[in-house]
Amino acid sequence: MNTLQDKLAKILSIKDERVCAETFESFCQEHADVLPMPGENSMFDKAMWAASKHTSLSKKDEAILKRVTGRLIAESKESVVKPVMAAAQSTVLKLKDLVGGTKEAAIGTWQDMLAAMQWQQMVPAGAMRGVGTQLVSLGTFQKQIEDATVQVNLGWLVDKDQLRVLLQAKDKEENALADVEVRVTEMERGVVFSRKTNEDGSVVAPSVQVGPGQYQIQVIWLDKVVETPFFKI
Repeated sequence: MNTLQDKLAKILSIKDERVCAETFESFCQEHADVLPMPGENSMFDKAMWAASKHTSLSKKDEAILKRVTGRLIAESKESVVKPVMAAAQSTVLKLKDLVGGTKEAAIGTWQDMLAAMQWQQMVPAGAMRGVGTQLVSLGTFQKQIEDATVQVNLGWLVDKDQLRVLLQAKDKEENALADVEVRVTEMERGVVFSRKTNEDGSVVAPSVQVGPGQYQIQVIWLDKVVETPFFKI
């Protein structure tokens, strides 16, 4: 008595395309109760692939395939997005680490985070003491998106719980890009600040009031969105 593997091997050896497809269809009907799931039996997968290349789907089959694959894609996206989001939340710079003994390690972490998101660090992060307040600088960094360049200078005024955001947007000819929106978003509260660049392609926001939370700078224009890494206050 031939085993399922023997029958599958025979199907795979058939040279005639029509016969191959018809034989595989008969095989599936005969062994409907014991057919393996995709990925469980490599020979079955090969036979199914070989036969499918010579078989046209009915409208009903197409509808079923579309429904099943749509669900699988949705499940796949969810299984990928959740770990990525979890990883993103765990890879957050704590701004207080930029002050004190952990400063150098924190600066390295921030620069690695920027590089991972294709930001180029122009002026490194560091801590500077001002008059009456302490400014923790995340430096100046820029990103090229198609024909546009966005440059951001970001700082945290520790004593006042404020962010300082200075931004410049230019096209490939070094002309200013007006109406580029800059947002400061907090993970739980959403947008806490929004402003558009002026005719000089600039946004000057020296005192964006914030509180404890996890923040990100977003730059939006036309159909483009540019985001910085998350940082925690």
